[in-house]
Amino acid sequence: MEKILKKELERQRRFTEDILAGMIDLVRVIDKNGRVIFINKPMKDFLGDITGTICFKALGKTRRCEVCISQKTIKEGIIVKKEEVIGDKIFSVISSPIRDENGNIYCSVEVFRDITEKKKMENIILSQNLKMKRDINFAKNIQNKILPKDGIYNDAVKICSKYIPCEMLGGDVFDIINIDEENIGIYIADVAGHGVTASIMTMFIKQAIKNLGKKAKDPEYTLSYLNLRYNELGLDDHYYVTIFYGVYNKTTREITLANGGQNSTPIVIRKDGIEEIFLSGLPICTLFREFRYTEKKVKLEKGERILFYTDGIIEAKNKRGKLYGDRILNVCMENLNSSSEEIIEKVLKNVMDFSDGNIDDDIAIMMMEVI
Repeated sequence: MEKILKKELERQRRFTEDILAGMIDLVRVIDKNGRVIFINKPMKDFLGDITGTICFKALGKTRRCEVCISQKTIKEGIIVKKEEVIGDKIFSVISSPIRDENGNIYCSVEVFRDITEKKKMENIILSQNLKMKRDINFAKNIQNKILPKDGIYNDAVKICSKYIPCEMLGGDVFDIINIDEENIGIYIADVAGHGVTASIMTMFIKQAIKNLGKKAKDPEYTLSYLNLRYNELGLDDHYYVTIFYGVYNKTTREITLANGGQNSTPIVIRKDGIEEIFLSGLPICTLFREFRYTEKKVKLEKGERILFYTDGIIEAKNKRGKLYGDRILNVCMENLNSSSEEIIEKVLKNVMDFSDGNIDDDIAIMMMEVI
């Protein structure tokens, strides 16, 4: 009977060793004194026969680890993880307690998994992400620089503005153009989407309109030209641009407007009230290669203003999914006597309060005041 039991125990021991030997991971068992009492074949092939060696010396170290995961496992009965560098290899090490038949912990088993290649890939990805972040920050700085500065243009109008991208890079853009001594171009545009692609398109819009020179004093021609140039890019159908473009003549004090698909209607702020400028028009896209844009003239007296903004404002949602919508009209109406800067700040605060600061789209807002 005793011989049978010994054979069975020996069979079970070999079976266990065969399982451990067949593992890819390196395995060793550490006793309470920090000595290696068992290793599997992969660890023996990697480090040699380290059985009987103190655990840290077996890994080629000259002193104990600051945190010995085996002793922590034996003392506290918990599973502990760490990373270990052995030669040119990096291992993820998991230490687990081994208990006797009475439940007492008498040693720990450490499993070493080679994560060298994984770490290399993580470092490559981290390096690429850092480079991308630097590139995006560079693009963000460029994008901010192409936006017009607040101030007086052509001794005729005062501009106040604010831009809040929902990502590091946004798809909204606005600009002021000194076309000639009499005419000032002004536009606000929204590129479908966000991020790098949208930000590149904003630069395309700015450059295309700039290239028009004095021809930019014709809003209908300007949008038709922009649509033509856009179609030359050969982009997919799901990309498009919406834009409101206007030209202010400082002699007649009229602004001539054309709409390229914007659903955010400009708001004229007069001393005695406000007025929305309704003007239809199709977006700049590849679906409509030729389209005649209509124009509308609006007379502006000294001190009167016109507010342009993108749909990031009117499409902001509250927790119930309700749109901000035309609440911007109420803010403007309630602040007729406030400065342009104050109206913009109050509009933005009202939107942020309404949406609890959860903005899903870029926000651009610009006020032109006749001086």
